[in-house]
Amino acid sequence: MRRAVSGGKLLAATAAIFALAALAGCGGGAAPPQPAPPETVTGLNVETVRVQTIPNEIPAPGTVASVRTAPVAAQVMGTVEEVRVHEGDRVRRGELLIVLDGREYAARRAAAEAGLAQAAAGEQAAARGVTAAQAQAGVAAKTFKRYVYLRNQKSVSPQEFDEVQAKQEAAQAMLAEARAHQQEAGAAYQQAREEASAASTVAGYTRLVAPFDGVVLQRFVDPGAMATPGTPLLTVEETSKYRLEATVDADFAGGIRLGMPARVELDAIPGKNFAGRVAEIEPGADPSSHTAQVKVDLPPDSALRSGLFGRAWFREGDRQAIVVPGAAILDRGQLRGLYVVDSAGIIHFRLVTLGPGTPAGRVVLSGLGSGDRVVTNPGARELDGRKLEGGS
Repeated sequence: MRRAVSGGKLLAATAAIFALAALAGCGGGAAPPQPAPPETVTGLNVETVRVQTIPNEIPAPGTVASVRTAPVAAQVMGTVEEVRVHEGDRVRRGELLIVLDGREYAARRAAAEAGLAQAAAGEQAAARGVTAAQAQAGVAAKTFKRYVYLRNQKSVSPQEFDEVQAKQEAAQAMLAEARAHQQEAGAAYQQAREEASAASTVAGYTRLVAPFDGVVLQRFVDPGAMATPGTPLLTVEETSKYRLEATVDADFAGGIRLGMPARVELDAIPGKNFAGRVAEIEPGADPSSHTAQVKVDLPPDSALRSGLFGRAWFREGDRQAIVVPGAAILDRGQLRGLYVVDSAGIIHFRLVTLGPGTPAGRVVLSGLGSGDRVVTNPGARELDGRKLEGGS
């Protein structure tokens, strides 16, 4: 009896195990975990890009240079006593920059001025002599006229008439001599004045001044050095007007005309475009490089200075391209890309190949198509895989 009961329990347990296995095989176990929904983001600007017509621009590298640069050189020999400026100092036209030892030239000027004063006194004395001689000649002429009348009236003797006539002739001779002396004194005064002016000018050469408003680019001399005529002591450049001296391919240079507009970008001033205009075109081309130089005037800007590297962009017709705002572009090491929003509102990072910049943004050569939606203000946030709220 006990064996029958134990066998029945074993059969029941076995049946229960098979029933559980069958139930598990029919899908009665726990469901696998579902993926979490993507995180949503807000505050993004999304722009649908289209193919558009943009200017077809030809780039030309170049360097900024001042329109006017002048060396400040001595015109006389002398020891440098003072140098009042350093490289980078801004100067005004006429500002004193360098002082040379001018004692010798000052002495020459003083001597010339003394000679001028003496010549002026001589000219004045000669003028007084002419005045006196004119007075005497006038009296003698009147007396002679009366005696001519009296002679005709037989009222004077021939001897008396001859004496009066001789005095009149002597007075005229003295007047002519006084006038000649006055001429000589006038010539001497003119020569003395020129010598004094020259001496004063030479003495002024010991004080070197700025030729125009600008900035000191280079300083070649210190106090105590000997300055010689023609040797530059400083270099000053004008800061009111700059140009980009661009190197243009000779094949394209023929299409450039004076006054033609050109867009200029400078590496040291990123994100800024300067509206330039062609001012000079070098005649002919360099046979070794097949390039020509074109000078583009730049608008006034306090950030401009000589030596800045940049590019001038010359327009040659139009072309079709996709352009995105510069803020949409992100750097990933050596790669560049942007965020694109798909039809479900999910944001994906996409690598793109970029072309040159334009005033409207950056040209995308590949990786983006017309109709794609691009995030234009990604900032520093990581958006890949996130969902744009309300963006599906």
